[in-house]
Amino acid sequence: KDTAVVLEDEDGHNYDAKYLGAKQGLSAGWRGFAINHDIKVGDVVVFQLVSSAKFQVYILRANNFTTTDGALGLLCLEAGKEKIPKEESSNDVKSEAGKEKIPKEESSIDVKSEEKPKVAQSDSSNLASESITDGIKFSDTAIDFDDVKDFSSFSIIVDGLAIDCEFPDQQRETYYELCCAQKSFLHKDLLKGLNITLVVGAIMETIDIAEGIRACKARVPSRKDFVVWKKNLQALKLLGMNVDFLLKRVDGLLSLPARPRAPAEVKLERARTVAKIKEVESRISSVKDTLEEIDVEMEEMESSAKIVDEMMQLLATAPW
Repeated sequence: KDTAVVLEDEDGHNYDAKYLGAKQGLSAGWRGFAINHDIKVGDVVVFQLVSSAKFQVYILRANNFTTTDGALGLLCLEAGKEKIPKEESSNDVKSEAGKEKIPKEESSIDVKSEEKPKVAQSDSSNLASESITDGIKFSDTAIDFDDVKDFSSFSIIVDGLAIDCEFPDQQRETYYELCCAQKSFLHKDLLKGLNITLVVGAIMETIDIAEGIRACKARVPSRKDFVVWKKNLQALKLLGMNVDFLLKRVDGLLSLPARPRAPAEVKLERARTVAKIKEVESRISSVKDTLEEIDVEMEEMESSAKIVDEMMQLLATAPW
């Protein structure tokens, strides 16, 4: 049915629109949204349902992201992601009612260079310019992986943003181990300008697949799992993730011969087969009984027919 919906862009602005159930498309309000955001033919628009009638809208421009649309299906976009506020041109904002100047509240992300803590050159654990514990932070230092000495000095920086806070500690440690194994940040060649939510999704998918491969010893995945992993890794590679080593490992898993079935499974199948044999034997026995009954009936019919023939001959040859 037709439903009123709200479209929220990446800057947090809301637009009213109407979803037409019969046409499965947007009507009132969509044209204005498309014009305001300069959406052109070929652009990829991702609608993330964040509530019953509200969509978070991401726009991927055709001229920049022609190789990413195949990867979007594997990324799980999380609702309610914090957005990084833009720096205002003035330190004061006017109230709508009284037009009085109100001091602007300090942003949770301070981008003024003079207020950023200085990077200690001798301490590798301070390579990121700001703490990552309070949310996504700007980083004014590009970290080379050779400078990463241990986990404490490891930071996930994308397009100048430290996004470590987006990852649970365990997943972040797994990603650190993967990067150490390749002696490089796996995300260093990601396409520029990707939405941070997509970047986080790509890295998390890489971590999940790596953990799935490691878990093969305890839980044997199906071949279908391997095929899905390979498709997802190929999509991640299109985004620029360095996942060739994981693709090679998955190809190795796919090339293995089929694993023998568990003894319990074989025993169960044998028991089912024996039960089927008994059922068939029972049916055969029943058919044999029926066949014997038919044979007896045929003998009786032949005997009766013989008697009738004899009586007919007697009547036919009897004296007049």
